[in-house]
Amino acid sequence: MGNKLAELPEGLVCPQRKVLLLELDDGMNVPDKFFEGMREIEVLSLKGGCLSLQSLELSTKLQSLVLIRCGCKDLIWLRKMQRLKILVFKWCLSIEELPDEIGELKELRLLDVTGCQRLRRIPVNLIGRLKKLEELLIGHRSFDGWDVVGCDSTGGMNASLKELNSLSQLAVLSLRIPKMKCIPRDFVFPVSLLKYDMILGNWLVAGGYPTTTRLNLAGTSLNAKTFEQLVLHKLESVSVTDCGDVFTLFPARLRQVLKNLKEVFVESCRSLEEVFELGEADEGSSEEKEMLLLSSLTELRLRGLPELKCIWKGPTRHVSFQSFIHLSLNSLDKLAFIFTPSLAQSLPKLEVLFINNCGELKHIIREEDGEREIIPESLCFPELKTINKSFCDKL
Repeated sequence: MGNKLAELPEGLVCPQRKVLLLELDDGMNVPDKFFEGMREIEVLSLKGGCLSLQSLELSTKLQSLVLIRCGCKDLIWLRKMQRLKILVFKWCLSIEELPDEIGELKELRLLDVTGCQRLRRIPVNLIGRLKKLEELLIGHRSFDGWDVVGCDSTGGMNASLKELNSLSQLAVLSLRIPKMKCIPRDFVFPVSLLKYDMILGNWLVAGGYPTTTRLNLAGTSLNAKTFEQLVLHKLESVSVTDCGDVFTLFPARLRQVLKNLKEVFVESCRSLEEVFELGEADEGSSEEKEMLLLSSLTELRLRGLPELKCIWKGPTRHVSFQSFIHLSLNSLDKLAFIFTPSLAQSLPKLEVLFINNCGELKHIIREEDGEREIIPESLCFPELKTINKSFCDKL
């Protein structure tokens, strides 16, 4: 890979070759008999060019097929490749529909259709039949036509998110859900997920291979029940933009989620009144003994929230900001204070504090602590390197 080929021979006689990596000029056709002399091939990666999958009908030992920016046709011939474990169609703009035959690939571990912008149809139960699937990547600029009842507006059949519940080994997931109605009632994501990048809404959010557990919500009306369906206990990064009907982003019943959160970005949510409702665990419960809320949080950015009255609400004795580094607050019209004295004591690593256009903000640290704790006379942020304050006339 790296040096584009301008032409190919009609065929290669390499009876023992197991791996072939090719990069071709765009629009260049791979000859129909090119692979006939490579029947032992197990790994094929092709970037660019045009390929009829019928030319691979004798390559029955193929385990990894990676096609990138490739013109693909005759996908029905995938049924001949029963040993396939990895199938990648990345930025293959010629693909408008996945053939039902992909569902017959019982050994498939990874399916990637990232960037297939014209992909409009995935047949019902194609995904649900891939019982060994571990990685499913269809999020960025790709299929988003999830159906709830199994029949799309054109009369054809389309996949439903419920099919994901049949994948007990699914560990990595990337997908985009354009509308709330695509989420079936009582649907929950597989508990086996280790890394995911999910986008809910119609805004374009850059995505790639999931390296963390991330949820992006943009340009949609979001009710509390649906948000709970989307929030998983392993969630590390949340971005919420222009979402209505949300008053408390993380209500107390979701406090277990706060143990793993690392990044929270919230912008232009005009109804939001509070970000974290901390709540209280049942006295004597194992949850009470083990829970340290927000102990992994490193960055919090809040912008354009005109109704926000407080960032954290409720008892803070189970809260630890031991990892918190960056706080950015911008255009929060009703926020009067940032930290209680007890919270301010647990900020050993805070480095950046950015505050802009918060007209009602009077205190960084509230003078009184509602929990009646003993507060030392002096509080400081030992690692603070940058503090920027502007247009906060009451501070």
